[in-house]
Amino acid sequence: MMKAIYGETTTHPNIASSLNNIGKSWSDLGDQREAISYYKQSLKMMKAIYEKAVIYFEQSLKMRKAIYGATTPHPDIAVSLNNIGKCWSDLGDQTKAISYHKQSLKMMKAIDGETTPHPYIASSLNNIGACWSDLGDQRKAISYHEQSLKMMKAIYGETTPHPHIASSLNNIGLCWSDLGDGRKAISYYEQSLKMMKAIYGETTPHPDIAKSLSNIGTCWKHLGNHSKAMWYLKQSLDMMKVIYGDNPEHPDIAKVLNNIRSCKSTLHE
Repeated sequence: MMKAIYGETTTHPNIASSLNNIGKSWSDLGDQREAISYYKQSLKMMKAIYEKAVIYFEQSLKMRKAIYGATTPHPDIAVSLNNIGKCWSDLGDQTKAISYHKQSLKMMKAIDGETTPHPYIASSLNNIGACWSDLGDQRKAISYHEQSLKMMKAIYGETTPHPHIASSLNNIGLCWSDLGDGRKAISYYEQSLKMMKAIYGETTPHPDIAKSLSNIGTCWKHLGNHSKAMWYLKQSLDMMKVIYGDNPEHPDIAKVLNNIRSCKSTLHE
């Protein structure tokens, strides 16, 4: 359908994302060769998109430095640096992305104040945390995500349900999960889930809620409590079916189904 909308040979982020999702589905089904084929198509398309974006953002950055001064802290320059960082992150070069995000962060702190809570600073800290997570340094990632979380709570309120706070809690949970501390991961996932339900509604089907339920279920599975894992995974699956339709090829649904099968096998159901 996307190829029909954008063109059979058109390079577009949504087509690249679809190719990546199909790859994930084949990976979850155990066919890694088929998965790699789709991942390569997606990667090729994403590179074409973001390499072009970097060129334009670099031109914009050069022009803004010429207007405001090469070393002058200015919001527009900070935004350009951040945009280039995001592109390099999407291209998979997290080291280069961190370099740009840090320059952007330094400039924003010079503009708004070293310790002043500001949404752009919080977002920048979160971006750097995500890069370190992709590089496999989860403890460094947690350090940045915690700083971002603290700032967002200062901005929006310590107990105020907010999507950015919920996302930050989830990110920290992902890091602890990757470090093998399932219980600590669950603690953050549960906080994120509670907040998302407060934002979107206790029973409202939402992709972030469904994914959070899946994350908690997966942690309980790794901790060996397969009955509790099944309870969360089934809730996640039911919600995903409402959102995406009863489509076992959808990457998120395929992943949950795979985890449910694994739990059933262990429980001899």
